[in-house]
Amino acid sequence: MTRKILCVLFSLSLWTANAQFITHGPVLGALTPSSARFYLRCNSPKAFTIILSTDSLFQSNILKFNNATSAQLDHSIITLLNNLNPSTRYFYKVEFEGIADERKGSFKTFPNVGERGHYVFTSGSCQESKNMKTFDRMSEINPDLFIHLGDFTYPSYQMNDDYPSKYTAIQESYRRRYEEIRMKDMLWHVPIDYVYDDDDCWGSARTKAVNRCSYAIDSSTKKVINAISFENYPDSVRYNCIRGYVEYFPGYNMVDTSEGLYHSFVMGNCEFIFMDTRSTADCEGDQFTFDSISKKWLFTPNPNLHLISAKQMQWTKERLLNSKADWKFLVCGLPFNKGLKHLIDLGVKMQDIIVAGGGEKGTGFRLAVSWASYWAGFPNDQQELLDFIHQNQIKDVLVVSGDTHHNELDNGQNAGLPEMNVSGLAVAGTHLGYYMNLISKLCGYPDIKKYLWNHGGGGIHNKNFKNQFGKIDVNGSDNVCMSIVDEDGKPIAKMKILHSTKGGTNIFKEKPYQKRMNKRFGKKPTGWQRFVKSVANSIFK
Repeated sequence: MTRKILCVLFSLSLWTANAQFITHGPVLGALTPSSARFYLRCNSPKAFTIILSTDSLFQSNILKFNNATSAQLDHSIITLLNNLNPSTRYFYKVEFEGIADERKGSFKTFPNVGERGHYVFTSGSCQESKNMKTFDRMSEINPDLFIHLGDFTYPSYQMNDDYPSKYTAIQESYRRRYEEIRMKDMLWHVPIDYVYDDDDCWGSARTKAVNRCSYAIDSSTKKVINAISFENYPDSVRYNCIRGYVEYFPGYNMVDTSEGLYHSFVMGNCEFIFMDTRSTADCEGDQFTFDSISKKWLFTPNPNLHLISAKQMQWTKERLLNSKADWKFLVCGLPFNKGLKHLIDLGVKMQDIIVAGGGEKGTGFRLAVSWASYWAGFPNDQQELLDFIHQNQIKDVLVVSGDTHHNELDNGQNAGLPEMNVSGLAVAGTHLGYYMNLISKLCGYPDIKKYLWNHGGGGIHNKNFKNQFGKIDVNGSDNVCMSIVDEDGKPIAKMKILHSTKGGTNIFKEKPYQKRMNKRFGKKPTGWQRFVKSVANSIFK
């Protein structure tokens, strides 16, 4: 009897020891109808076997994939799982020397290209606080794919200042991403695709970025004077970030890793075109010029400055033009919405008003520069893409974007294309839409639904500032329903986009009220200036 007990205890000790081999992952990505990529990290170089089966008891349709983690890759490895069947749920476990790790997961392969059905995607960005309830809600939905739009644990400030100049810091940043407890649990059964943004790469532009927008009070005139300082960094930090993504994220093949992370894939009747709006971007601060006479900054977009390279622009056009998918999703870290140009103008007009935002006190000009890093700050690139879509009558194009720390929807009337902006997965607050609506109204401008996000969102006509994520329901070739969902599972805003064969459109003409609004934004809010300044200073002091 004693010998049996000892044998059992010995077996349990072996099982427990092996259960601790996996330190990070598994993370599933790059799904197709017949393959997937599987990231795994251990506490040291370890040989392992991934076992797949179509039943949870692992008694039928067994597939095995052998590999070993690498010391040169931070004790991790990405394994290709191939020869899979489409639209099939596979259960998986990992064995070390014949003994299975304690946890098991599952994933579902993509349907065949072109196959129509009901598909569910979740999306979001900006993940910095300890509140991870959004991942609990997403896990309950069990989406076909989670689309992460960047600012993934904010290594830019949550790690050492030398990130990402040292490649060891890049490695650490991926360990930090994959050890988020609630997200880690979700990723055992939900595949992911991801593109970085400024706070999980090197910054907002390729080699030069705005370091700070500061202000001072002129001693003689008592007026506010704004200034911009810049930070330069070598290409090596960009290459480190791209290399880290390739080595530690199980993503799809990139088009050109010398330029960035842009890529595409097809899931059923949906094509996702992931754009990299950081790797080749010019500096948004260079879109402003200082007028020495008025002592004011002006927004003067330079047609020679670009958000994406000519090569990526051409690739994007070709993907859109040649796509046979019912639905074409442009996915990028930055919001596309054309209406954000109004907020840039508003920030320029408020450049002598001291406000606070993003945890930093500054003037309206600081906000204008921040908004200028978006597509609206590079209107020539934006218009070039819109003109191409319109001239070629490319239909059923939608945008999914992040970065802003708030969450909202527009059917394309203001944005230029139907857009879901989702950027509050785990942040201190999602108040931006609420305060922008308040300030614009105080300045005598229209409600934010009139010129920016016409289907609302968090903080727009409500005070729901909880963490939120986006949910996309694709209903065959009939419609796509996009919704903003809070951390408790409550829908905040929703919009349905009909397919062009059902009367839907992504091609809009300017409405009369928009023309009136453009004129209104072009005027100085002189009658409100003192009142706005006093109210803004009391709100944001």
